Amino acid sequence: MAADIILLAKTETFSQQARIIAEALFGERLQSFLGTVGDPLPEEVANGRPAFLLSFLSPWIIPGPVLDNAGASINFHPASVEYPGIGCYNFALYDEAPEFGAVCHHMLAKVDSGTVIEERRFPLFPSDSVETLKLRTMVTMLAMFHDICSLIAAGRPLPVSPRQWSRKAFTKKQMNALKTIEPDMAPDEVARRIRAGVYPGYPGPSVTIAGHTFYYPVPDRPPLA
Repeated sequence: MAADIILLAKTETFSQQARIIAEALFGERLQSFLGTVGDPLPEEVANGRPAFLLSFLSPWIIPGPVLDNAGASINFHPASVEYPGIGCYNFALYDEAPEFGAVCHHMLAKVDSGTVIEERRFPLFPSDSVETLKLRTMVTMLAMFHDICSLIAAGRPLPVSPRQWSRKAFTKKQMNALKTIEPDMAPDEVARRIRAGVYPGYPGPSVTIAGHTFYYPVPDRPPLA
């Protein structure tokens, strides 16, 4: 049987787990591609016409014509509808949001703008960091991936959620601005930016004083997720 389901994902742990789940559910129907940011889009994807194109933390931004060639193009986004784009965990922590979650949605050429299939939410606790929030989100999103793919494998219709994206997608420029601390900021503002900006492997929030830039220290170890 020719593959009619394509999965695009990163090479990290949760993406590999998503691939294992998809392989168990779809068998020979599945063709999966794992990559990193900057990799070229595989030719099989660019020229393919799958019944389902699935994106789980895909490192590729998929062009509109490729989406149009698929029967259905579905993305799993690691944030709730209030946080499209990048820096989802960071902005939620900065906002001190009471809830967070993950979204499954149809893909359009414009990032994080398609119709929502399902959203799963959970409480965001004062003790959460970027690491713990990402870990909890990955667990939630992986479970949702399993359940949505199970519906596809069984030939059942996908749900339609009344939830809608509530704003334009956050950008890298906004993310960089969030991690910038000004010397005259209030202590509470500084604390919120530190909480939202500390993640192992990435520079911490920074402040520039008299032409010298200082970075908040981050843990020297692999992240939890």
